[in-house]
Amino acid sequence: MKQQNKIHRIYINSEFSSDVHTCSDDLSHRIINVLRIGSSEELIIFNSKNEQYLCSVIKDRKKINLYLKKKILNKKRNNKNIDLAVSVVSMKIMDLIIQKSVELGVKNFCPVYTNRSQYKDVSKKIIHWEKIIVHSSEQCGRYDLMSMQRPCRLELYIKNNRTGPRYALHQDGENFNHTDLEKKNITLFIGPEGGFDDNEIDIFKTNQWKIKKISENILRTETACISALTLMDNYESFSRHSL
Repeated sequence: MKQQNKIHRIYINSEFSSDVHTCSDDLSHRIINVLRIGSSEELIIFNSKNEQYLCSVIKDRKKINLYLKKKILNKKRNNKNIDLAVSVVSMKIMDLIIQKSVELGVKNFCPVYTNRSQYKDVSKKIIHWEKIIVHSSEQCGRYDLMSMQRPCRLELYIKNNRTGPRYALHQDGENFNHTDLEKKNITLFIGPEGGFDDNEIDIFKTNQWKIKKISENILRTETACISALTLMDNYESFSRHSL
């Protein structure tokens, strides 16, 4: 059986106001030379307005025009909104966490400096991380971009997040229960490799954050992120199939 060719998805930071979209030089280069998409072939474009279109590629010398053939209805997402704060760890691990956060439906992401963070200034990495968000969204089929917030200290993040269910993961925390996981709007804070220190745990408790865990084992930061997000994002599906 002949395998169908994959249709590429491309994010475009623009509104689609007509039936034809003229690509920038950079995007034209990407379509022609990187993705190797030929004239009359199809691709999908999407933007930050939750619009998606199936397009045909029209080559005009070195320029590419995209003919918008059909609007694609966006798949219904899980109606849970997850804000994720992660203590800054190594750049390689942060890249992985951001990629997986996009795939697992995080709405807002914030890198946070804690007492055991490996870096104290990652502001120059924001543009790099925003590119990861775009590329991960293109790959996984997500049509809304995860928001990347400016890095800040733990104390400021807690000060700015005073409402709704808020959970900090720590090996000495309590297990999540059904009531925790049924919440529709959740803020989750994942600590560094060495965990939060005692002073930070006191700050969480003073500000009515709940201290939770998802395993009896001590997890690496990236493992904790992926495990917790998978549990929260898919809880409704899991519960429907549970005995």
